[in-house]
Amino acid sequence: MWAYYFAYFLSLLRLPFTLVPYLMKLAIYCYLGGSFSGFWSKRSVQLFRMFGDFINFLITVLLFYNIYELVRFSIIKNLLLLSVMAEAIRLSTEKGVMIFSAVWQIIPHRSIARRLHANRRSNVLKAYCKYYLLSDEERLVEAMRKLKALVRLLKMSKTNSKLRYVSSFQIAPDSIDLRAGTVRNVARGIVYVHASWTNNPDILWGQALRRSPWIFDPRYLKRPFYYRTEANRLMTLFVFENARLCPLFAIYQFGHEIKSARFDAFFRIARWFGYELEETIRVDGTYNFDPFAKAILSFYSNLTTKTSRPLWTDDEVIADLAGRSICSALEIAEKYTYPLIYVQEVLLSKLSN
Repeated sequence: MWAYYFAYFLSLLRLPFTLVPYLMKLAIYCYLGGSFSGFWSKRSVQLFRMFGDFINFLITVLLFYNIYELVRFSIIKNLLLLSVMAEAIRLSTEKGVMIFSAVWQIIPHRSIARRLHANRRSNVLKAYCKYYLLSDEERLVEAMRKLKALVRLLKMSKTNSKLRYVSSFQIAPDSIDLRAGTVRNVARGIVYVHASWTNNPDILWGQALRRSPWIFDPRYLKRPFYYRTEANRLMTLFVFENARLCPLFAIYQFGHEIKSARFDAFFRIARWFGYELEETIRVDGTYNFDPFAKAILSFYSNLTTKTSRPLWTDDEVIADLAGRSICSALEIAEKYTYPLIYVQEVLLSKLSN
């Protein structure tokens, strides 16, 4: 719990570092319009963003230094130092882990494992060879099996109950952006990953925790729900609570929360003043991450974007199915974006009454 609130606090401190990157993103969004997502998900663009973060850090620190030398008030000087510290922690945790993971993923582990296979002696080498000699699909099965076995062995009942919602990993093409959007199949409990991620089991375990469909079960979070101010907090806390299972991913999540928690504060403050700017999760499991940019684009271009409806509630599902023959549990789960477990354990009995 403390890690989440500390990251939240640091997120507010680093606000001065967000201004230029956000304005640049907003300008690109308004210029590209509907083609923004395809452009933004390109690896070259994401690589540029990573280097841009470090360049932005250096330029902003230089600006802060000049301000520091000019001002006389110690409180302003302290705020400048704290802001720099917050951004430095964010870069070292989020971007640091991303760089390490990227390097680890491009290492030819399968070739190395083949060479070491005949000469393996230590248990570490045996485990390394056993995993990295597997095909990508076999690695996914093995990673899921080991994660669930370890959770049962450690008697982590809360974690085990939420991992029940995850059935398997499934490789998605590299062309599909898995940082946001459709990252899971809620009904079937499938978490989508890229093939390169199989080189790093820590990522796979972290994604299984972060993207488990339990969050779509109304017993955990009432539907429809918000991402920034509701679901994100619960999923992030779940990762932090299980940091020993995937320490590198938990460190990355800490840094990422320093980056994104400001949106939670922004939407809550707006709501407090009577403005509901945040949109709920849609039935396809996606969420509009920047309604402000979307509103600006719509205002100037008269562009109306078709979006799917918010998540169904139980009452809406019951009303929609009234007078019809009851579908199978899986069909209901897929049509109304429910975890299959919830449909089997709760919703079917509601429909039969």
